[in-house]
Amino acid sequence: MSLRQSPARSDAPTVIFHWALVAAVLVSLSTGLRIAAADARFSSTWLETLLPQGNVERWHVWSACALICGVIAYAFFLWYAGVIGRITVSRASLRSADSETRRRAWNRAIYWTAIAFLALAGTTGGMFYFGRGPLPERTLAAVHQWAAWGFVAYIALHVAAQIWLGGARQLLKIVSPRLAYVGAGFASLCAAGVAWAIVYSADRAQIADLHIVRITDPPSLDGDPGDAAWRSAPPVTIHTQRGANFSGGETEVRVRAVHDDTNAYFLFEWQDPTRSYKHLPLLKTENGWRVLNKKYDTNDEDDYYEDKFAVMFSRTPDIGGGASHLGAQPLAGKPPASNGRGLHYTLDGTLVDVWHWKSVRSGGLGQVDDNYFGPPLPAVPGARYTGGYTQDPATGGGFAQNWDKIAGSQYVKPKRLPKDLAALQARLGRIDLDPNTSDAAPLAMRMDETVPYQPELDTYPIGTVLPSVLHQAPFVGDRGDVTAAATWKDGWWRLETRRKLDTGSKYDLPFASGIYVWVAAFDHSQVRHTRHPHPVRMRME
Repeated sequence: MSLRQSPARSDAPTVIFHWALVAAVLVSLSTGLRIAAADARFSSTWLETLLPQGNVERWHVWSACALICGVIAYAFFLWYAGVIGRITVSRASLRSADSETRRRAWNRAIYWTAIAFLALAGTTGGMFYFGRGPLPERTLAAVHQWAAWGFVAYIALHVAAQIWLGGARQLLKIVSPRLAYVGAGFASLCAAGVAWAIVYSADRAQIADLHIVRITDPPSLDGDPGDAAWRSAPPVTIHTQRGANFSGGETEVRVRAVHDDTNAYFLFEWQDPTRSYKHLPLLKTENGWRVLNKKYDTNDEDDYYEDKFAVMFSRTPDIGGGASHLGAQPLAGKPPASNGRGLHYTLDGTLVDVWHWKSVRSGGLGQVDDNYFGPPLPAVPGARYTGGYTQDPATGGGFAQNWDKIAGSQYVKPKRLPKDLAALQARLGRIDLDPNTSDAAPLAMRMDETVPYQPELDTYPIGTVLPSVLHQAPFVGDRGDVTAAATWKDGWWRLETRRKLDTGSKYDLPFASGIYVWVAAFDHSQVRHTRHPHPVRMRME
């Protein structure tokens, strides 16, 4: 008669830690893949439907913190319970003549591959999250991603090793807890709490203060940072990354701010090797007018676009002000994102104040386009869906697009033509259509220097370039609350802005201590801007 073998069992703390770490790994891996997909570092059609959508950057950070704390807690448990031998490997055990001893040793050695991959992923992720590391951003991203895939390979190897060690009975240990090491388990949970407090404190310590100094002589808005007011304002330098066209995807932004009890003044300075004013230029061809672009139809143009800069003000320090939601369709029941990367909106009814300086469009009006992220907007048939991103209301002024699409054709018809083409060309200077060369002047026309399009006026030679931007007048109303002036010189943009401390508008946040600020630079890119995970915090003085 054969005796039935009793099931193998693991102590309860090990079972709890194991499955908690598995959950953290799955969340971290899936959200990391979603972030990589949004940055065009990873693409897989079959995985797209499996990956989470929404505020995945927040989930990624939280799961990574949970993973770090879980690993620390389990290491503490092994030491406190006196079972450190579970991961101890010796050369003799790897070469033991006893097959079971050898298998257990190799199984423990495999554990160390997991530790190595986790350490590598944690280190590179920490460099991303806590500031500039010794490696270029793209190198960090590649190493971080391969460390994640390495851990996926480890999971398969781990399961195979467990089967090799003891078959299905060995695998089932992790779902068969026994009451043991309870005291050590409780102590390790306390260690996890301490680790979480340290990580949380380190996270909050990354939020620098932007001191908004009180002055009596406000700076002139001319794009020249030489005013005395700016010398009295301590700068904050923000390292931004993951942007298109910038070298390595990175650029640093210097921010200064002052106020005179009525208005706040900001100076933003960032490196950009080219001054890009070629916003979707119109080119005359043998068959008609064509809009120069590569991916504008999917809201993802990275070549024929103007330089831009964005500032975001929020009451919460959450990444992206809590308004960044990744995925092809993060809002169920709403249209998908046209570029498949995600949408900006809030889910708690709050508004995130957004400034959007566009070097040709709003810059030509001497303003920053005043926008906001709010609750999801209703979908409009035939229009691109933007989630909760829209402009503050305006009662007049603005800019317009200088073409109409021709149905069923790749060509367009200009809305307006210059009154004097020679004068326009003299003002614009030589136009080099290479997107990576600097431009002499913004490709835009004032409405008063144009006439409505008429075929008999369209006698321009093939190769003629016309602007696609028409300036009407500065915005009137909430959308025109922010006055601005910018200059580009020697690879640096310098943008000066002015806005009332409190505009009284429900679409704006009053400037006060405790408001969080983010910045983003666009190098002739429509949406692929640089970013940073930690905001700076206003301190009014």
